[in-house]
Amino acid sequence: MFYDDIRLEHELNFVKKIGTLTEHELHVHAALEISVLLENDANYHLIDREYHGRPGDVFVFRPFEPHWNLARETGRPMKWTMVLFAPSIVRSIPDGYKLLTPFYAADKFAPLIKGHTSYAQSIHRAAKEAVEEEERQLPGWRAKQLVCFIDILVQIFRCYTEAQQDQSLHKRQADHGIIQVIEYMLSHFSEDIDMCEMIAMSNLRKTMFFRTFKEITRLSPNEFISRLRLQSAIHLLDHTDKSITDIAFECGFHSLSYFNKHFKQFRGVSPREHRSLSRSSGRLRS
Repeated sequence: MFYDDIRLEHELNFVKKIGTLTEHELHVHAALEISVLLENDANYHLIDREYHGRPGDVFVFRPFEPHWNLARETGRPMKWTMVLFAPSIVRSIPDGYKLLTPFYAADKFAPLIKGHTSYAQSIHRAAKEAVEEEERQLPGWRAKQLVCFIDILVQIFRCYTEAQQDQSLHKRQADHGIIQVIEYMLSHFSEDIDMCEMIAMSNLRKTMFFRTFKEITRLSPNEFISRLRLQSAIHLLDHTDKSITDIAFECGFHSLSYFNKHFKQFRGVSPREHRSLSRSSGRLRS
């Protein structure tokens, strides 16, 4: 498995892709990703699961989640639209951070949205229109592309919400409390977050809060916040000329040494080395 230094040219990217590989190593990256499968079957690998993708299917990949999508058969390349975006793109969308919940609630929402559902069909239409807008580049095409993207996020969120209705009332109430906490953390991760306040927000006992949080996200609350901060830091390192010290504090790290330590532990290189490597590549890779 390897970390893929995907440098987003913009906060939002629609990319038409063709893949012929039938074997490949898993990779991870900080960007959020949606895969809209257009032609031929494909294998979608995650760290602990594998899916048989069929044309019409949609896959949702969480940030830092090991994954890869591959052609299922030699000679039948998979074709798909890859949507890559930074979570900051939702900051001006009403309830935008709420729409990101499915990307972070790892065990509450299967990554596959099957092609026969109305959700997948709506996502395909919106992705097709977004790609066409970029190809034609008529006046206002970026705004139109953003409208398509918002529609995609809404469809994913509605699919996620519907999936939660199958749970028992008790389980749904417990999960709802944690989802509220996740939504809060998504929009306040750069601030000091009081865990006692998060427990109170969830309406759960302390032990149940920590256990349920990890069941849903596969991370402890502190690990989750750290990932969000690192994700934001990576985006700022790639796309701004802000100093590393300013980025550290802007993302919620209380000291430069603490930021450097955690960044290197996760990424394998220092923030300065990451920025240098990212700028030397200077392109979007898959």
